[in-house]
Amino acid sequence: MRFWAHAVAVCAAPLFLAGCATVSREQCEAGDWPAIGQTHALQGYPASRLQKVVEDCGRHSIAVDTDAYMQGWRMGVRAYCTPRRGFEDGRGGKRPSFSCPADLAPDYDDARQLGSRLKDADDRVGFQESDLDTAQREIDRLSDSLAALDCTQKTKAERFSCRAERADLRDRLSSARYGMDSARWSLREARRERDAVFEEVTAAYARRFSVRP
Repeated sequence: MRFWAHAVAVCAAPLFLAGCATVSREQCEAGDWPAIGQTHALQGYPASRLQKVVEDCGRHSIAVDTDAYMQGWRMGVRAYCTPRRGFEDGRGGKRPSFSCPADLAPDYDDARQLGSRLKDADDRVGFQESDLDTAQREIDRLSDSLAALDCTQKTKAERFSCRAERADLRDRLSSARYGMDSARWSLREARRERDAVFEEVTAAYARRFSVRP
């Protein structure tokens, strides 16, 4: 089935037109619709992406073979919905904008869940690394403040307040160092847990799909 699409604006301003186009003029002129459909499916786009292709090519008065596009898109969906892609999507926190075919969905979904478990473990490590960085910055800040505090240049009346401030900085620095030790321990535990999850997840993947992810 072929039809002509009227040109429509897809962006708020012409300046952004090229960035918003689903296909280039050259792709429209080449007319390799199965390849375009397959590529869009492999990028996770839904079948409704076709309408944007029709609009973009219509802007150049070029017809789209929608049947050929959808044939390629369906092939792309089947190529997308593999256990390996499911695992990668789970680890990356992604999901395609379509549902996998019924015969492929169970394997894709199970692999995605395994990848999601590893992502959660990676995220916990990242959170603890951030905590450790924050603790180090606080120690550096307090150390600099303590080093810059010179009570010898104060008047007799000011020295009492200055010494109290120094004592407070030392207490806060001691607490910050304790917090950093705690952050180091938490990071070690998070990494240990991440390594254990990695071994468990990859073993489960290998048992299910007879290959390591």
